[in-house]
Amino acid sequence: MSVSFIVTTYNIEPYIRQCLESLRDCVREGDQVILVDDGSTDSTEQAVLDFVEEIGFGNNVNWTPIWLGTNTIGGVGIGANIGMDHAECDTIFFVDGDDYMLPEGFNKARNAYESHPADISLSDYLEYDQRNNRTKPPADTRKWDGLSATMDLESSRIAAIDLIAVPWRKFYRTAFLRENRIRFPEGDFFFEDNPFHWYVCTRAKSIHFSRHIVCHHRVNRPGQTMASTGVELTAFFTHYSIITSNLPDLSTELRIQAAKWLVNQVSWHIGRLQPSAFRPYAVRAAATLQQISEEVWQELSKEMSEKMVWHYANSLREGKVFEVVESWMAIADRRLLQRVDQGIKDLNRLLRDIERQVKMSREIAQSKQALDEFTAISDIVNAY
Repeated sequence: MSVSFIVTTYNIEPYIRQCLESLRDCVREGDQVILVDDGSTDSTEQAVLDFVEEIGFGNNVNWTPIWLGTNTIGGVGIGANIGMDHAECDTIFFVDGDDYMLPEGFNKARNAYESHPADISLSDYLEYDQRNNRTKPPADTRKWDGLSATMDLESSRIAAIDLIAVPWRKFYRTAFLRENRIRFPEGDFFFEDNPFHWYVCTRAKSIHFSRHIVCHHRVNRPGQTMASTGVELTAFFTHYSIITSNLPDLSTELRIQAAKWLVNQVSWHIGRLQPSAFRPYAVRAAATLQQISEEVWQELSKEMSEKMVWHYANSLREGKVFEVVESWMAIADRRLLQRVDQGIKDLNRLLRDIERQVKMSREIAQSKQALDEFTAISDIVNAY
């Protein structure tokens, strides 16, 4: 099995060298490394060229750099599609240019995939928190405990859909992607890996799971898409429409899963939305939630009605946009007051620390003055 690694980059000069160095220990002879740079304006390109000149990927590895020259609309979609167009190997594996690979875990996952060929094989990863300099499991880590090698295809399909949608945890059979014309959606939006994930999982005829940790995914870094807090999060409603428009007409179970996915995204968004985005987000949410059939909604309520997000989702589906926005504003005001209150407490603590330091400085100054006076008197006495 040979692998076309598709590395996507955009203004990640501080991280790309580490990414490529870690990838070097994952590639084998006959593999291909495709790097698609989406018009970086920093020194990413030079960092890549320096790596290739100084180290490179070794003998008989096809190096395919693609410099787009200008930043394309949306997120990674266009660059990833261009990368797929240039893939020459029988397997595709995506690499986020600011992440770094874990060669030991990746090679175990690759060996497992070679032993159990499938349309897709999903692996695991860890998040690397850039701000706090620590690693942690992703939010779906416990879902692996429910996976079994004896699951049938439809159970495997639901389990795969339920895992976080990121593309850089999966081995894709290149022919499978091309036969089904599976592409990332392209447009003026981010988070396009979600409909791509659904395209893949709903069309796969074979699905494999391998719980080997293949990479560290970098989070909490400046400029990252996952830090979004504004109206750009409404892209998820566009993605939901794309996902459902491509589902089989009679697949109620998949439509329930899609509605569940959407409500869970709303739950994630509520805690991060900035107040200026409340109303446009709520309007889009209401319009999209109203598209869900009553049959699907009633089935979903059996699982989610006890969750806080269900209250908001149900209200928005009923068109109660004003009430929901008012509720979010009240929560935001309380949080703001809490931050102000905490800020005042922190300032008071700082003032007390300054007062103690001033007092200590005065005591030290007085002690020094007394010592100087004593020394002067001693000098006079000794002179006699």
